[in-house]
Amino acid sequence: MPWLAIPWQQISIRAELAQLYGIRGIPTLLLLDRNGHLITMDARTELAEDPVAQNFPWKPRAVNILTERFATKLHDYPAIILFVEAEETEVQFGESVLTPAADAYYKRYNINFNAPQEEFVSTSGDDHYLQFLVGVDTETSDILRDLIGLDDVVPLLVAVDIPNHRFAIMDYGVEITADSVIKFVDRFEKADLQFRNISQRVLESDNIVNHV
Repeated sequence: MPWLAIPWQQISIRAELAQLYGIRGIPTLLLLDRNGHLITMDARTELAEDPVAQNFPWKPRAVNILTERFATKLHDYPAIILFVEAEETEVQFGESVLTPAADAYYKRYNINFNAPQEEFVSTSGDDHYLQFLVGVDTETSDILRDLIGLDDVVPLLVAVDIPNHRFAIMDYGVEITADSVIKFVDRFEKADLQFRNISQRVLESDNIVNHV
């Protein structure tokens, strides 16, 4: 191991570090910047999802790809999700139309993605945290589509609000652009969308019943 290490015998120092960073188990891979500020507590997952380190140093991003990690957060936070094909150009399109809306939203609520993670966590409170995700053709996306009862079409822009048991879809025929996404987010905040009940849709769907 050609890196700095704390000898296993120095139990008190290891315990102090674990307490400092809230480490509950091993192995844990966290990432610090040159000033000792925490960038991410979940570098293992970041590396697994980005093995060629395209997004290194893995600071929090305004727009993310819908993976299992972000899907689990849907139980706690609503999300604006744009489902697209898995081609790189489609992913880039998804990020390009979501980013202006995400940037405007986070600026409005003073959520700073360039801040150290400890500051980012403290400023991104539960009241205003909204995920912006690009869903590609993966098992995670398929499970979420089936759970809610979404049509298997792309591109498809959806507001998913599992904490409040509701979702809304951008009207079919409306072109998905940066401007239309911003308007969609504004209407979501104002509860001015045609929301449907997630639980009711799941109960009405034979496919969901069979899946469960």
